[in-house]
Amino acid sequence: MSVSTPAEPITVLTAGMDERKLALFRMAFRLHTLHRYCLASDHPATPQVAIVDVDSASGWQVWQQYREQHPALPALIVTAYPSDQAPSLQMVKPVRMEKLFPLLRQLLAAPGHDTPLAANPVPAAPAVTLPPPASDQTAPPPAQRLPPSLPMHGDSPAANPAPRSSQRRTLQRFHPAGTIYGLLVAAARQKQPQQLHCEQRLFATVDPVQGQVALYTTLSSVQQLCELNGLRLGTEALATQPVGEPALRLPLSTLLWQVALWSCRGRLLAGIDPDTPLRLRQWPNLTRLAPLPGALRIAGLWSRTPTSLRVAVSLLKMEPGPLCNFIAASHALGLLEQVGKANEAASAATRPATPAPAPLPPARQSLLSRLLGRIKNL
Repeated sequence: MSVSTPAEPITVLTAGMDERKLALFRMAFRLHTLHRYCLASDHPATPQVAIVDVDSASGWQVWQQYREQHPALPALIVTAYPSDQAPSLQMVKPVRMEKLFPLLRQLLAAPGHDTPLAANPVPAAPAVTLPPPASDQTAPPPAQRLPPSLPMHGDSPAANPAPRSSQRRTLQRFHPAGTIYGLLVAAARQKQPQQLHCEQRLFATVDPVQGQVALYTTLSSVQQLCELNGLRLGTEALATQPVGEPALRLPLSTLLWQVALWSCRGRLLAGIDPDTPLRLRQWPNLTRLAPLPGALRIAGLWSRTPTSLRVAVSLLKMEPGPLCNFIAASHALGLLEQVGKANEAASAATRPATPAPAPLPPARQSLLSRLLGRIKNL
């Protein structure tokens, strides 16, 4: 997905910030090359978006004054104390640039419409709330939507078309423990061939080095097993070749991708934070993998700019189901990473250990003390 850099910069109005904070945003805008941003104080043009800091001495009065002066200008609220009743998008301090620009693009995608959606990481919960797509025109037909068992609020625009910003879609979490998906992903991470057992029967042999898998059951049976949880699974190193010919041999990446689509079914993979930016290390070979609606657009976004799931739903104007399926499939192939967690792990691994304090040198004796010591030794 190519994004052209606009000729004119995007002017950002600020409120509730001192010169030190403005200097930080000014530097961030200069370093960002995907789009040109500049502060309203540096560029005499009509502002297109705003950033409001409500942690100043005036507090939320800054927001009230800003909204009175600019009732239609979309704004991002920056605060260290997020509120569930915030009138606009929030970003929790410290401000991370990999989250700032996707949120600004989300505001620019729907100018003049504030969305009460917190951009801070939410506590772990059985369900995750995502914003609805900006338009129903690109939504997939009912057959491609999430299963009826998953609560999806606001799918009927004819019932109440006005309050679109207050509608929410709720996604269930997908936990890979005790599933065929989890079994295959764990085997693919090993460094030697593995035998996989399901319900005490040989299921497949996986060779992660060669990238091949031999199935001892049919694909239709695999699809049925992907719909089950709590299976009795087991793995062991492949010492000798199993007795009997496999029913099917195929590339490991092909099976992982297909099993992910059969298993996830529009649910968000456990361990993926909807507010953490996601990035593709490389493109999956979509020409040889099972088709997924919108896969090219999703891969184009996440390979170019780290973007959270919450923001991607609005930017791509897609249902969250295909995005969640893409997350599970690309994670199974080892192509997906969460930028925030990866950076924190890398910094912790490379952070030098605190050196032990050096011993203090012995105090230098005075001339009189040295003379007395010599006299005592006579």
